[in-house]
Amino acid sequence: MLESSSSTNFVQHFVSREVSNKERLLCLFRRLRNGLVLVLTPLFFGQMLNWEGPEWKCAYCVCIIAIYWMSEVMPLAVTAMLPVVLFPLVGVLDANTTAKEYMNDTNFLFIGGLIMAAAVEKCDLHERVALSVLRCVGSEPKWIMLGFMTVTALLSSFISNTATTAMMVPIGQSVVQQLISSFQHHPTNGERGRLGCKKMATGLVLSICFAANIGGTGTATGTPSNLVMLGQLNALFPKVDGSLNYVTWIFFAYPLMLLCLGVAWATLVWFFLRDAPEKDEAVTEMLKTRYNELPRMTYAEKSVFVCFCILLSLWIFRNPGIVPGFGVFFKKGAYTDATSAMIVAFLLFILPSEKPDLATYIKKEDLKKKGCLMDWKTMQETFPWSVVLLLGGGFALAAGVKESGLSLLIGNSLSSIGHLPLWILQLLTMFIAMIITNICSNTVTASIFVPIVATLAQKAGHHPFTLMLPTTLASSFAFIFPVGTPPNAIVFGSGMVKVSDMAFVGGIISMELLVLTILYMNSIAYLTLPLLEFPSWAVIANSTMQT
Repeated sequence: MLESSSSTNFVQHFVSREVSNKERLLCLFRRLRNGLVLVLTPLFFGQMLNWEGPEWKCAYCVCIIAIYWMSEVMPLAVTAMLPVVLFPLVGVLDANTTAKEYMNDTNFLFIGGLIMAAAVEKCDLHERVALSVLRCVGSEPKWIMLGFMTVTALLSSFISNTATTAMMVPIGQSVVQQLISSFQHHPTNGERGRLGCKKMATGLVLSICFAANIGGTGTATGTPSNLVMLGQLNALFPKVDGSLNYVTWIFFAYPLMLLCLGVAWATLVWFFLRDAPEKDEAVTEMLKTRYNELPRMTYAEKSVFVCFCILLSLWIFRNPGIVPGFGVFFKKGAYTDATSAMIVAFLLFILPSEKPDLATYIKKEDLKKKGCLMDWKTMQETFPWSVVLLLGGGFALAAGVKESGLSLLIGNSLSSIGHLPLWILQLLTMFIAMIITNICSNTVTASIFVPIVATLAQKAGHHPFTLMLPTTLASSFAFIFPVGTPPNAIVFGSGMVKVSDMAFVGGIISMELLVLTILYMNSIAYLTLPLLEFPSWAVIANSTMQT
């Protein structure tokens, strides 16, 4: 026995040593690859610096940043800071102008929205909303899936899709375990039923990440790529009107988001739930039990909900469009959606998280114990500062592309396809964006492609929104690879999804949503946005660039 044990230990030691050597070699290979990419990329594109015109110098910077982003040789946020270094050195923009792009109005809108989302997570209001909806969907697997997708998309419209997925996946796993447990109590179920259970489990957790990606398209702050488009819109067209703001984005995008959600649900039901077990009342009881076990709605939850309603009201009634909003009382540009977001953010740092009681505020130590709805410690722990820098880098990149004339150069080079029908241009631009967004972040994809398609639409005589909006939406349609977006990675990390399942169904849903978006852009979208006429602000910008 002793000899057998020692031989076993030797084998385990040998295997662990071999694994360790493989990890070291892999780590060494990655460092070598990153080093080569870092050094060779600027040298490879260096010839551009000798070509005449600032547009080629800007193209040199864009190529370096794009390669670094796609290869991830550095953290994305670190690469996003390169414009501050490269643009002034090569003469595209001065350092002060470049740095200002990192903290513009759109970025503060994003910051305010994230503070609101962090407050919702801090008081666990999102879990109460999720369970309150899920307990009402019934016990049949397809309706359970629809309930999960609806809740996930709704939450993802207003808070981080990563946080939403991280919260919903454990609930989904509990439901799957209950369904499988109920199945095992029925001995009449055969091999086909067990296979159906496995496919059902895969479909349910996949539906969560797909719904999180789709839900973010519904609001301007739902995903960073939407804010990239809004921020670059002002940079590319300085005289743009207010036809696209937070409210008009909801009217335009939310119906499309719901349609995309319905198509994705029907596709997932077809592929994963055809052989699923019958409805199980135990699942409904489990969800009801979890909801009933929640403590009574706290003062903090009620306060955050009121603040959330105040924020939505400020966004909606600033410029509702149907009637004059309170925004008419301010000079143009004095009050924006970012102003509303920051006002509510200040409130969250001021309002108490417990019901005020003056008797407890007499002692100094009692006063210190009373927290606020939001605090800086939570900000430090949960706030994605890297995304703020990533957004800023995209805005700086867009400003450099415009000021250097690179966007006009690209537009002229693409003018040969400008004569194609609009729906074909939308098909091409969306298809390219959807390919890139599955290997890059949606923020990076939007940062690179939005200025290009804006110029293409301008040169072709189409309203810039007709290409900018579908390209932006396509940047969020990352359904194929686990690395495409954090929700995909979270679901893949659950161990219930194979890469082949995600790639196959994700590819089909991507194509379905591409076609649906094009049909929507050429029909219903005309009811919410003035897309049929070429806007005056685009004509002015176009003529300005040509002079």
